[in-house]
Amino acid sequence: MKASVSPATLILAAIGLLVSSAFSQDAVVLKDGQRREGQILGVTGDSLRIKVGPAETGIPLAGVSSVTMTPPKAFDDAVTAWQKGDAAATIAVLKPLVGTYLGLPTKWSSRAAALLGEAYVTDGKITEAEAAFADFQKAYPDDANSADVGLARIAVAKKDYETARAKLTPIVEGAAKELYPSAGENAVFGRALLLMGEIQESTGDNPAALSNYLLAATVFREDKAVVAKAEARANALEQKKVIVP
Repeated sequence: MKASVSPATLILAAIGLLVSSAFSQDAVVLKDGQRREGQILGVTGDSLRIKVGPAETGIPLAGVSSVTMTPPKAFDDAVTAWQKGDAAATIAVLKPLVGTYLGLPTKWSSRAAALLGEAYVTDGKITEAEAAFADFQKAYPDDANSADVGLARIAVAKKDYETARAKLTPIVEGAAKELYPSAGENAVFGRALLLMGEIQESTGDNPAALSNYLLAATVFREDKAVVAKAEARANALEQKKVIVP
């Protein structure tokens, strides 16, 4: 005879899971091996602010090895707005988020900072975009590709196609060799391919543009907004009977 589980036991278990989820903690691992768990509040200057129990403390970023933190809802809201093509809404959500977490060593905070710059370019706010990418380069010096794609977008907005090509070419060449990129890197490659395709199309090099659009649409699909634009441009060129050489 199988043992039955009482409804009360099931309810208590469910409550336990909810409580555990609600109080899940962020984690910071230091370079000396120590681990701190609590609620990450943001970054101020060169320090990561974290609340451990009732106490708030600062940890020098130079001593941090890694950070585990679920992206705030605001990040997901910004990505959703961006994928809908609403640059102004993306900026409105990202500006305070980036102001709080800029420099936090996580993929989502790095993406948020880069996306703010991209949104500014799309919204025609070039001065703000330049400032955003300058901040990004200081906060995330190891993420050179994201910075270069952003700076290339600014160069295109200024009609400086030579500078844009120079920044994009090594990234696009790397994308052609990397068919299994990591998360985050996938999106950067997709954005570089789309932007290079737009530059090539504007100068009449439609076959090369189509090749880059197709690669962005079929392989580098992490950024849905990029995929949608790449697919649209590829379809338009194919309707003109453009073929990949």
